[in-house]
Amino acid sequence: MCKMCRGFGVDNYIDDVRATIETFGWALQYVESEVDRDGIHPAFCYTVGLTDLGSPEIVVTGRGPRESSMILNALGTSVASGMLDIESGIGCAAAGFDLLAIDVPDCADILYVASDVYGTGRFSAVQAVWRDLEGALPWEGIPSTVVQPILGPVPF
Repeated sequence: MCKMCRGFGVDNYIDDVRATIETFGWALQYVESEVDRDGIHPAFCYTVGLTDLGSPEIVVTGRGPRESSMILNALGTSVASGMLDIESGIGCAAAGFDLLAIDVPDCADILYVASDVYGTGRFSAVQAVWRDLEGALPWEGIPSTVVQPILGPVPF
């Protein structure tokens, strides 16, 4: 359970996120899946802190906490070391996943903690879209955006 779920205030939580960024270079924010009257909202996870390195924040959808953190920490390490300049259209591999980065145009509406740290409109984000077991992206072959929602425009 997250600290806010245990009664911590937003300011305390954001202070902890900033301390994590200062210590490790970035933090991860995992958002649990939920079902409400508007539908199913699959889980997602994102970085907060890569903006300080001149990079967009990175989002992964449709994976559990362990896999999401493995992917994002591997990508964060590559960005921090200068081995990866991630942007839309870049293909890469991390934690055993083949990935393609796409823009997340309305990222401030989704990445609330990054918005609290940097301010609305003061950061950008890409989604690291993973290939399925057949090697297909969600928009290739039989579409499957229920498992892995796509947060931005599909490249052609």
